[in-house]
Amino acid sequence: MTRANPLDPVVLLGADQQHIATRAQLRRLGVPSGTIAHRLRPGGPWQQVLPRVVCLKSGRLTSHQRTRAALAYASPKGRQPQPGEVLLTGFAVLAEAGLPSAGHPADLAEVDVLIPTQRRLGDREFVPVHRASGAMPGGFQRDDGLWSATVARALADVAPQETGQRRFRALCAEAVQRRHCELGELLDQLLARPGALALPQVARVVEDLTAGVRSVVEGEAREVLAHAGLPEPLWNPVLFLDGRFLAVPDAYWPHSRVALEIDSRAYHLRPTDHERGLARANRLTAAGLPVVRTTPVQLRRDPAPVLHELTALVTTGPHGPHGRISWRRPR
Repeated sequence: MTRANPLDPVVLLGADQQHIATRAQLRRLGVPSGTIAHRLRPGGPWQQVLPRVVCLKSGRLTSHQRTRAALAYASPKGRQPQPGEVLLTGFAVLAEAGLPSAGHPADLAEVDVLIPTQRRLGDREFVPVHRASGAMPGGFQRDDGLWSATVARALADVAPQETGQRRFRALCAEAVQRRHCELGELLDQLLARPGALALPQVARVVEDLTAGVRSVVEGEAREVLAHAGLPEPLWNPVLFLDGRFLAVPDAYWPHSRVALEIDSRAYHLRPTDHERGLARANRLTAAGLPVVRTTPVQLRRDPAPVLHELTALVTTGPHGPHGRISWRRPR
């Protein structure tokens, strides 16, 4: 058996690019078209992944190879793209960022890419192609050398296809809560697309985020409260007692001095976050503020007792040391 020369340019290229290459790159290295065709034959050592894109090994591609292949396919024909000229977007970015609702990168069926609006390139195999409506947005180079759109832009690109409001709401809430993007940046990206607010999922997310909602369960609670006719509370406000930080309740009615806490381990980032939630409720109670506690399951299945308790407290306030409590909206 003949071993490949480790200094062979093709071997070096494969090592540098996870064995993903374009035909143009191979030809620039002096590999004849006939040789490429021979190695791509059925049962041969190479495989055709996408038009113009070759894997220099046989077998199933890894998720990273698929990502590289998608970017290679979206690159301008015959040349290397300029930095930021082709970007990963969509769930490829959201999963890599670690958003739970996006799933694991290895489980993605597709790899979305973003290209300039004037380019002519169609969806192919596992690669949906998005076009920038104006100038290409700013991206960044990942540690592996691949160029990616920001999380905020990736969310804007998946918005038209995410007709299920719950998952899209979860993705946006996770992105802001985990600080992968600023609230203002996300709103700017979501609203930049013409007619964005005509999409129910976008309109709902924009409304929730602007109100201060930072999780799916808070968004669902907001709908339940509105349906019951309760006044709109502040969501995630920062409360101060005598000018000193007190707590950040899930919801708070400033005129009545009533707080709502939604207990759910599933929507806390770590177990310690759940423990901090319990401690937060205890601090509010110790300060003399009434705290109504509930769970997502209670709000979905039988919200009447919670709504009754909230209505009684909100309509009879203010409660506690109301003159000593101040607040500011969440950032």
